[in-house]
Amino acid sequence: MLHWMTNEAKLQNIPPEGLYGGLLIDEMSIQPDLQFKKANGTLKLIGFTECTPESVIFDQLKTNKQEKVLATHVLQLVFLGFTGFLFPFAHFPTTTASGHELYLLVWKSVNMLSMFDFKIQYISTDGAQSNRDLFKLLLPDFDSADPKTCSFTNIYSRKNPKLFFIMDYSHVMKKIRNNILKSGVEKICKRHMKLNNEFIEWSHFRKAYFWDISTHPFPIHHKLTQEHIFLTSEGKMRNHLADDVLNSEMLYLMEQYKVSLGEAGSQLDATIGLLKSTSALIRNFRDPRPITDASDDRLQEIYDSLQWFIKWEKSIKSDETIKNKEKHLISHQTREDIVSSILGFHEMCLYKFQRSHASVVPSRINSDVIENMFCQQRTLHNGANTNPTYLGYCHSVNSVILGQVSVSRCRLWGWCSVALQTSTAEKGTLNCPG
Repeated sequence: MLHWMTNEAKLQNIPPEGLYGGLLIDEMSIQPDLQFKKANGTLKLIGFTECTPESVIFDQLKTNKQEKVLATHVLQLVFLGFTGFLFPFAHFPTTTASGHELYLLVWKSVNMLSMFDFKIQYISTDGAQSNRDLFKLLLPDFDSADPKTCSFTNIYSRKNPKLFFIMDYSHVMKKIRNNILKSGVEKICKRHMKLNNEFIEWSHFRKAYFWDISTHPFPIHHKLTQEHIFLTSEGKMRNHLADDVLNSEMLYLMEQYKVSLGEAGSQLDATIGLLKSTSALIRNFRDPRPITDASDDRLQEIYDSLQWFIKWEKSIKSDETIKNKEKHLISHQTREDIVSSILGFHEMCLYKFQRSHASVVPSRINSDVIENMFCQQRTLHNGANTNPTYLGYCHSVNSVILGQVSVSRCRLWGWCSVALQTSTAEKGTLNCPG
């Protein structure tokens, strides 16, 4: 229950600013299975989807059927405070939660957490389609080519009337890398990204890598390996592999490779322009130093990167000589994610600094903590099981949190595996689904 979360915050002496933070949302696939669990002398079936009562009604109206469905995913909700206080306060068995289900859960979470003095100021998700549907419900007028804001009104708070949607930075970097991976003249390439009459191709990265290892006994980019260049399906999911090919070190390698090509090096100008923006994002979003005021140069750097992506999109769309404009750009979904990630973070920082003397640590504003929990569920507990059942997930959550150290290095002992129920919302309590 949420009073465990409150007691843990008091035990760790979390300051008032630490009760402000973000709502992180992510899903993990599980094995569809129906199992029995004994509680209070009675047996209960575990494994059916169990989200909000409203979502059940929506599904019945949509399918015109009243039936129970086995869960294929688990939806995890985590509170992450600005000072590093971490508490995973709810999880639900789902079949990939839809946008309207997430919409209801977001507002129920914001409301109930506020009853226990925990204030949500931003929502962070990855770029899955259901999360993008949630984004459109919260920000229906959003346009990646002309973004006005990534904020929306908090209907449950007058003192803190704004909430911000921040797409998870780590997933954004992987999507940018994956778009470059698909860009080129080969038959397997679906894109051929273009900027100022020059192209951005994955072959540029591959050639720069082989030039580096064949020319220098001590490579310029000392972290780059064939694992970065020849990606497997597992490699595409690893955050550091995306960061390594888009960071400042890769930018320097590409610039040196351009010099080695002489006049032909101009073909790398568009790729180098992209790397200048991505390296600035990585440098600043991975920075553990807090941002304390609006004049911090890092805020201007990430905003300049945002303007670069917007200018690129506008230049392609305004070019009448280009017929298939989407082929020469990063995908529309990725463009939306980039804008949401950067603009949402930038707006949130300015909003906080106007209202208080708070600080924001950039390296905390992401969903890495949930990914870490999912990794522990799959590998650390109950053996190496990449596809646990929901009951197995429930059994392991306490073990995960007992071995988990929060960002602020406060060990959390309480884990509340709960579901938000309408019947208890007015009471300000949460009930366990089993």
